[in-house]
Amino acid sequence: MEINKEQESLARKKFEEDIKKIDTDDVDYASKKGTTKIDELDKNPPTMLMKIWNDLKLMLNLIKDYAKGNYKDVPWNTIAAITGAIIYFVSPIDVIPDFIPVAGYADDLAIIKFALDLIREDLIKYEQWKNN
Repeated sequence: MEINKEQESLARKKFEEDIKKIDTDDVDYASKKGTTKIDELDKNPPTMLMKIWNDLKLMLNLIKDYAKGNYKDVPWNTIAAITGAIIYFVSPIDVIPDFIPVAGYADDLAIIKFALDLIREDLIKYEQWKNN
C-alpha cells in the first residue's frame, strides 16, 4: 500500500521543517531511539521497509559514529537529514501511525527514501569508510 499525494506532501513538509531545527541533542536522541526500534524490528522488519532496511541501518550507524566522534567527514545537512528521517521513523505520531496494518510504515518509507535521495553520496562514502 502506498500513501496518497496529500499524505506524502504532509510527511515531506513535516520532515523538511524538522530538519531545519536539528541539533546535536537530536542526533543523540535519534541514535538511541533508532537503535532501539531497529533492534526491535530487525528479526522481522516491516514488509514495506524491506527494500531499504539495510540503508536505514547504515544511516543509523552513520549518525551513531558521528555522535561518538568516530566519523566526521560528513556535512551537517546530511546528519540533519538522517536524524530527521530516523526521528520520523521512531515517532509514534506521524502522518500514518505505524500501528495501522499495512499502511502504517508507508509515510516512513517515503521520508526515508526522500532522505536517501538527499544523502546517497555521503552514505556511500561512509559505507566505504566503514568497510575499510
